[in-house]
Amino acid sequence: MAEGETPKTWIFIRDGDIVKNHSIEGLAFARIITDVQRVIDNIGASKYGKEYKKEDLRLYFKDLHEGSVVAPMYPISYPTSPDNKNLFTEITGIMERLITTLNTKPDLFREQLESEITSPPERIGLLKSLASLSSSNTPVEIKTSVEKPQKGHFIPKHYTSYLNDLLIDYGGYGEVSVSGVIVRINGDKTYYFTIEAKNGHKYVCYFDPSEEDTVKSLYKKWVGFKGDMTKTQKQTKIHSVKELTEVKTETLHNAENYVFKEPITFDVHYDNDDKLWCIENESLSLSGYGTSYNKALNSLTDEIEGHILSFTNFPDEKHSSESLRLKERLSDYIDFKAAKRIIDGKYGGV
Repeated sequence: MAEGETPKTWIFIRDGDIVKNHSIEGLAFARIITDVQRVIDNIGASKYGKEYKKEDLRLYFKDLHEGSVVAPMYPISYPTSPDNKNLFTEITGIMERLITTLNTKPDLFREQLESEITSPPERIGLLKSLASLSSSNTPVEIKTSVEKPQKGHFIPKHYTSYLNDLLIDYGGYGEVSVSGVIVRINGDKTYYFTIEAKNGHKYVCYFDPSEEDTVKSLYKKWVGFKGDMTKTQKQTKIHSVKELTEVKTETLHNAENYVFKEPITFDVHYDNDDKLWCIENESLSLSGYGTSYNKALNSLTDEIEGHILSFTNFPDEKHSSESLRLKERLSDYIDFKAAKRIIDGKYGGV
């Protein structure tokens, strides 16, 4: 194939913490490229086993395009798979399908992951790389095509904790990011706290005694931190807790299968009196409350569906001026017609 006709994996890194004036931090760029390469290798090794040769799909790039930072990457050659398909597009296609499912139908992601990536070690490796890609403050977009696309697929940052939860479930290890509520503190001979994570599991987390005051100040609060995870048959532990802070906002790109046109930032906290996880956006009249994070998300989804039905089933003249102003604000984030189709499919027409 001529160079202009060959597929490439385009990496878009928009302006943000690591990108300024079409320039990117070297270490950050190296991490992103390494994560993408590892995802491709994990998929290839899982799908083709010993027949997959990592050196055949080593990615190279030779120029950066303007548009924040846009880097087209491609292998030196384009080997074929055992069934005579383009190995590069086969593997990058799986990568993009997984990312798309995570974005648009997150409830189906785990099932698809297990179907596409049958090797447990490669599944863990892939999740580590996807979690790393999602943790960037600047979204990393990925798309394989011959010509430069307008945009690519990316993993919203709020999925980092979900991917880490999957890592724990599959027996992964290493550095993880965790978000949840501190429910117990031990400060005798061994300093640790117990966190109820967003996935509903409880983990014992060991911290340096010098951080005791910080930990105590965050008791029964919604926090986030990083640490090194180990797992035994009886217990999952997180060591060397660092970057422990209270979480006050959370940005969501979707609620279940309702994907927002633009991310919505919510105020979040844990109400210890009522034992409720709270997710709120006063301006958009959206809120969710529950005794677990997932129940709070379900509550938020119910409220979103209520707004959708109200504004699609009743004409504007049936709404107050205040209600119409809310509709206008929500329209910046929710495609009402598309969302109504999802509701009809979910409930059989409402």
